[in-house]
Amino acid sequence: MVIFSKNPDFQIIKKETLIFDFLCKIEKDINKFEALYLNISKLNNQALRAAQRYSLIESFEAVLKKGMGELFTLPNEDVVVIYQSICHEEALASLVKIQFLLNDDPIIQKSADLLQAGIAQIFKLENQSAELKDKINTIINSFSDENSKSQSAPKNEKKAAPQKVINKRQLRDLNPLILSKMQKALSMMDFSSMIRRQSVCAIIGKSAPQMIFDEVYVSMADLRDMLMPDVNLFSNPWLFLYLTEILDKRVLDSISRHDDGSLLSNFSLNLNVSTILSDDFLNFDENINPAQRSSIVLELQLADIFSDIKAFMLAKTFAQYRGYKICIDGINVEQLKYIDRENLQCDLMKIIWHPSFMDIIREDKHFTDYVNKAERAKMILCRVDDPQAVELGNSLGINLYQGRYIQRLLAAQPRKTIFTINR
Repeated sequence: MVIFSKNPDFQIIKKETLIFDFLCKIEKDINKFEALYLNISKLNNQALRAAQRYSLIESFEAVLKKGMGELFTLPNEDVVVIYQSICHEEALASLVKIQFLLNDDPIIQKSADLLQAGIAQIFKLENQSAELKDKINTIINSFSDENSKSQSAPKNEKKAAPQKVINKRQLRDLNPLILSKMQKALSMMDFSSMIRRQSVCAIIGKSAPQMIFDEVYVSMADLRDMLMPDVNLFSNPWLFLYLTEILDKRVLDSISRHDDGSLLSNFSLNLNVSTILSDDFLNFDENINPAQRSSIVLELQLADIFSDIKAFMLAKTFAQYRGYKICIDGINVEQLKYIDRENLQCDLMKIIWHPSFMDIIREDKHFTDYVNKAERAKMILCRVDDPQAVELGNSLGINLYQGRYIQRLLAAQPRKTIFTINR
């Protein structure tokens, strides 16, 4: 099988026998190229690698376009990407995305990144071309010798937008009567119009952002302006919590029916712990393709987690058993030292960017230790509104970012190529 993009000149997968022809073709400029070798065959979870195969290949689109490269698959399912060295950072960003896609595999869970895990290897072709050829020849010959043994894989707080400065004395407090009216209005309105998205992207150095997943949320500012512009939704924390639970259920229902724009995979939801333990989440889960659950992230607020740690552990264990990833959201830089992500057994954590970040790093000599403990590959720096945040994050080894600045970078990129399969 060969996969092409809609652009007929942009071939994505080549047969393994053509890899040597391509290496000969670039021989004169071999010093300008490098190769990324992915040992997909090393992964323990064969079903996972089969389900994510095409998403994995799509991750290299930016590298192939900019780096005048080619992607080859070997008989054992390993992948070789050859590209110009100027795209080294884009290739590393692609590895971050692939690590997210394959994070459920035990081998990857035990390592900070794919290079450390031995799943990825970079060859500088100027002096490692022969080594790469030997590796590929060994695999092809081995596969030919054992052709009788099939190696094919078996088939198968809600986020609040920044609010305008307002005079709080002009706002009414949220009370049960107002909440009841809002609930009734929400039940009758087209809820898809309330759903917003913001991307979490991988950025390494000067590389263009590569989208990992979209966070799906309801803007409280938009909700208030549409339904009750004279009400302070945050005035009563208990009624506000009940409102967020109502919104959770409407978001889950909207996505289940694909009213939100046909979200099927690679997205996150900011939910309450109680929502995950509800029948509404079970209904949502039944409408999700099991193969796509590992690409869906459930974000839980730090305050919600510690308000009932037993309920959180129950919800987290259930969700992860079903295949979802769990992200701790709402962590500020001062709280980072107190949060043990591994002990809480969560997959990701979101750190809120603030200009004071730099002051705290300078004052706290152990800050890098906190980042090491949390694991850089599992940290997302959010509310990124300026390039300074990305520069600082990169200096700390953080690769995942979210915020208005990231959205501007995405908007400035050319439209993404849509992949099709030719049989």
